[in-house]
Amino acid sequence: MARAQLHCLCLLTLYLTTGRGQEGKFSGPLKPMTFSIFEGQEPSQIIFQFKASPPAVTFKLTGETDGIFEIQPDGLLYHNRALDRETRAVHKLQVSALDAQGNTVEGPVPITVEVKDINDNRPTFLQSKYEGSVRQNSRAGKPFMYVNATDLDDPDTPNGQLFYQIVMQLPKVNDVMYFQINNKTGAISLTLAGSKELDPSKNPFYSLVVSVKDMGGQTENSFSDSTSVDITVKENIWKAPEPVEIVENSTDPHPIKITQVRWNEPGAHYSLVEKERLPRFPFSIDQEGDIYVTQPLDREEKDSYVFYAFAKDELGKPLLFPPESYEAQVLTTSTQGQTCATKVSICQQMPTDKGVSSIGTLVAHDMDEENTVNSVLHYKIVDQFPKFPKDGLFLIQSYTGVFQLAMQSLKKQDASQYLLTVEVSDKDFQTLCQVKINVIDINDQIPIFEKSDYGNLTLAEDTAVGSTILTIQATDADEPFTGSSKILYRITQGDDEGRLGIDTDPQNNTGYVIIKKPLDFETTAIHNIVFQAENPEPLVPGVQYNASSFATFTLFVTDVNEAPQFPLHIFQAKVSEDVAIGTKVGNMIAKDPEGLDI
Repeated sequence: MARAQLHCLCLLTLYLTTGRGQEGKFSGPLKPMTFSIFEGQEPSQIIFQFKASPPAVTFKLTGETDGIFEIQPDGLLYHNRALDRETRAVHKLQVSALDAQGNTVEGPVPITVEVKDINDNRPTFLQSKYEGSVRQNSRAGKPFMYVNATDLDDPDTPNGQLFYQIVMQLPKVNDVMYFQINNKTGAISLTLAGSKELDPSKNPFYSLVVSVKDMGGQTENSFSDSTSVDITVKENIWKAPEPVEIVENSTDPHPIKITQVRWNEPGAHYSLVEKERLPRFPFSIDQEGDIYVTQPLDREEKDSYVFYAFAKDELGKPLLFPPESYEAQVLTTSTQGQTCATKVSICQQMPTDKGVSSIGTLVAHDMDEENTVNSVLHYKIVDQFPKFPKDGLFLIQSYTGVFQLAMQSLKKQDASQYLLTVEVSDKDFQTLCQVKINVIDINDQIPIFEKSDYGNLTLAEDTAVGSTILTIQATDADEPFTGSSKILYRITQGDDEGRLGIDTDPQNNTGYVIIKKPLDFETTAIHNIVFQAENPEPLVPGVQYNASSFATFTLFVTDVNEAPQFPLHIFQAKVSEDVAIGTKVGNMIAKDPEGLDI
């Protein structure tokens, strides 16, 4: 009686746990069959009742039983202990029907038992502690180290799908994360803030706590593990260079090495680009980063050269942007008694500025004894080039060498650089000094969208997070690659839940609209989006953003009918052996995520 009670209990459990039967039945004739059973189930679970056809009177089981599967003479196939998918995922069995003399009258027939995975293994990191290093100003998003974890569960099911995340960063300056991790690969890289702000002189060491979860990190019932990551920040060896001085009309063999650049890591590809388009560009760089002048220079032809040094990776992407600027100054072969500063930089003045504006100071030195009449110097501007928009734009105080802007503001659109010739004299001698004045751009131009309306787009509410759904573009007439011309995009209307975001390409100011959070038809079916383009630098007084810096876009979200879900994957019930047919043994209730009737 006890054995019969066991069979009744196990038969009900099998029906609720396997979810698979042949033609909806749990007994039948001997034929090839496949069964799916969850690992970890209680022992003595009935799988199937085979029916014998005369002259067969009993059954025999062979194959990969592993001492787990048995069959009774009456054809009752069952397993006597819990299955383990990690030990064997598929059991290949054979069932034969025998007559009273033990002769095979049917079969052997192949029976396949597939062991379905359950989440019975926790992910584990391969190391309890990881160590890595990263250079200051390394490119955001480029991995510099990895953490790795393994999970013995089936990788083709959520049980074995791992999700990495950084749960702690120490120190966390101004509550800003400097590091990020690819939640699928475990690749650690710098954030945009980390690429800009990491400074080994302030914080040379950082510690991270990284966790890994199975079930894709999507359920609170997932298993997890954690590890520590120690990161050393190394100094950026790509330094802003000093101006290079080259003597004109050199007779030494060319090319001549004049300076060098070195990227933080080996393997960088170097190139030079001239700032101005010239008839000849007498400089080159090799793949070791050494910079050469390739021919003799003539100061009367050009007294200085400005060029950019690029370092790119193996895919041709810049490793640092913007590139470093170099200046090569051409020296005469003889010097004068007095020496002068070579360059004074000023900021562009507002068109409404009136009155005399101080720019900078030209310092000259006299070899005579200080504080005597022979050492008193007198300054005078004798030439201005170009004389546009007019001559006499600059003044210089006679005895101090202080430059001033004379009654008119400068505009970079008129000229980006002025060359002044200044006569410096004492009571007996005089010399001429060259002074360069660079006009630096200010933020007096607003970003302008290429079009004011980006039309309509329809997306299903299950569109993947991270998808790029739209490209937008605005332009700015200020000087390229400055805070005045850099464009940042933001959404000012139509996305109160923050489901969308915009990434900006720093090279061309293109904006990519991405999905940051899942769309939801039931919450918002139509998003009337308003974009604004703005600069990180403030606009000058009197200039304001207007309608040209705004654009619209309409996003329609369509409904997706999500499948009903059971709250549990496995239901079990117990009944006595004499239970009446039709007796209710339990409820299995599914719910629709959208609240629809089932």
